[in-house]
Amino acid sequence: MLRQSVSSPARSMFSAGPVSRALFRQQQMRQNSTLSSLVAKANAAVASAKNLADKGVYWSKVVAEVSKQVYLKESFAPPTAAQFQSTYNGLYSSVLPYFTSPEAFLAALKSINGAALFKFVGYGIQLFGAFSLGEIVGRRKIVGY
Repeated sequence: MLRQSVSSPARSMFSAGPVSRALFRQQQMRQNSTLSSLVAKANAAVASAKNLADKGVYWSKVVAEVSKQVYLKESFAPPTAAQFQSTYNGLYSSVLPYFTSPEAFLAALKSINGAALFKFVGYGIQLFGAFSLGEIVGRRKIVGY
């Protein structure tokens, strides 16, 4: 039978004596402690995410139930076809002259005073902020906003 010579680093460390074995054990313990600390951190992160998800589900159910109760108590209902039609006919008839006559549109723009303009700019900034916040939440990144 032929004898094979195996020269691995672990085998040579053990054959060198008790000092080398102690160093090998220290390195192995250091690797195990690093690995165990990483596993512990990962487990903590997973537990935290699960806890956060559970709270999110709970509060979404609470909001849905409260909304349902308010809807029933206040007797909310979608608008009827007549209400919808009267609202949009009124809107259409009030805006139509501005599109048929550009002079009427320019006169309306010139009649806006500084306080009303300031208020409209404030509303526009708020709408843009709400839109941007929705985009950030939807895309799950802040870059570009």
